[in-house]
Order: sequence, then C-alpha cells, then structure tokens
Amino acid sequence: MLRPGLAHVRELLQSNRLIRRHLEHRDRELALLGMVLSRLPDPLRAHCRDVVLSDGILTLFLDSPAWVTRARFMIEDLTRALEREGVAKVVAQVRVRSERDGMDALGPKPRGTVERQPNGGGRLTQQTRAHLLGAAEGMSDPALAEVFRRFANNHAPAAMTAAGDNRDSPESPGIVKTPAARSD
Repeated sequence: MLRPGLAHVRELLQSNRLIRRHLEHRDRELALLGMVLSRLPDPLRAHCRDVVLSDGILTLFLDSPAWVTRARFMIEDLTRALEREGVAKVVAQVRVRSERDGMDALGPKPRGTVERQPNGGGRLTQQTRAHLLGAAEGMSDPALAEVFRRFANNHAPAAMTAAGDNRDSPESPGIVKTPAARSD
C-alpha cells in the first residue's frame, strides 16, 4: 500500500497516457524477468540483471560475458517457455552495473567494483598514480606526458583531495600551465 503522501504522485503518473503506457510496459518486463529468473539455474540467476522487451524480442542483460555465454545455452528453452507471453525471440547481452543505472537494487555489488565519484571518475590507488606519473616522465611526447599527468592527478584518491591536495595550482607536481592561445 502506498503512503498517503505519495498517492497524488501515483494518480498524476497514471493520468498521463504516455507515462501510464510506459509504466505498464515496464511492469510487463518485470513480470517477464521474474519468469526468466524462475527458469534459470541458481548460479546463472544471480547474474541476470534485467530484461527489455521490444517488438517481441526479449533481451536478457547479464553482468559479464561469461554468464551471457552460459545463458545462450538456455535461450531455446526460454523462448519456448515465453511464447505464450508474446516473446518471439530471446537474446542475451552484457550490461555492467553502476550505481547510477539503478540496477544495484537487484543484488549485491560484484567484487572489484570501482567506487564512482559524483564527477563520474574512479579513484586510482597511489601505486597506479605513481606508475602513471613515472611513465609520463619517461615520455618523449610532452603532450602525451601531460595527458598521463592530468589523468593521474584528476583521479587521486579521495583522501588526497580531502587533505587539501590542490591539483589545479601551478605548484602541484605534474601540472603544467600553458599560456592561453592568442586571438590575432
């Protein structure tokens, strides 16, 4: 049951024909996902993240190529089982999860997931940054070396940025300020 404060939102969404059709279609996809999950073996079930139905083709999204390969062995059986639901074909694809795509609610994060920052960039370890900065020092192409330096400095661990590492200051190692182009 919806909380009383959210009832008006539900009514608003249901009153818009396009939104209502979209929500009904998504409900159908979620029901198909439930049917698919009930037919998959336990190890595979944990890696099937979502489905999309378009023109009678049901696309299964799994979290790695290895699981897509295993799912392909079951596609014929799934297609036969879902024919009564209007599914003419089942295909499988890889979709890597991120916190922003809303799929985390379907299961735990896989091991080795990189924490994403609000700016979208992952944070590098100190050792990785040191390797990048060292590689930049040995490069003969100054423009490429600058790319490596900026990448290393822009993806510093959060502890470094919180500790006051001002990576935009000219005194920061690896940052070279270039003069602005003249417009003659």
